[in-house]
Amino acid sequence: RFITVWNRQTQFSDGRVIEWDVVGHDTPYPTFVTVFTFDTVTKTTCLLKEYAQGTNEIKYTCVAGSYDRRKHSSPLETAQHELSEEARLHQGRWISLLPEDQPDGISELKWGKNRFIPYLCIDPQPDHQPLARDAEECIQVCPTVSIEDIKSFIMRGHVMLPSVQTAWMALTYLTDHDLL
Repeated sequence: RFITVWNRQTQFSDGRVIEWDVVGHDTPYPTFVTVFTFDTVTKTTCLLKEYAQGTNEIKYTCVAGSYDRRKHSSPLETAQHELSEEARLHQGRWISLLPEDQPDGISELKWGKNRFIPYLCIDPQPDHQPLARDAEECIQVCPTVSIEDIKSFIMRGHVMLPSVQTAWMALTYLTDHDLL
């Protein structure tokens, strides 16, 4: 659960040697998963309003969570558990949005080590026996967010970056498959 800081030394082709602080979790890749949901009838998604401790503010996010190999057998199982815990949803049709050329996951930040796998879950159903949330989570579920609204939240800077990446990829998938 703790962030690690590594010192990385890089020598560029012009001979410069630069030292960097690199942060992240000292775990194998991928570090975490994200989930964008889509209801094909209402054409809406479920977002979370969640406390972001780094900036001390409430932000919109997709469902997201750490891939803990002590609890989860795969990144997909992680995504399914997080959907139940955070959004109180389950089932649906699951699609990995991970590009083939990034098998370890998509990098979270320029100066960070963490990588994530984005998923799309189409037509999840209410989970009447959801898994328990983590003690530190402060979450408000926003169950029917229009595509117009999520785009507005993104454009106003109210959505965390891994969720922006996941939403963009999910919306592209949905458009390409004539679901939007």
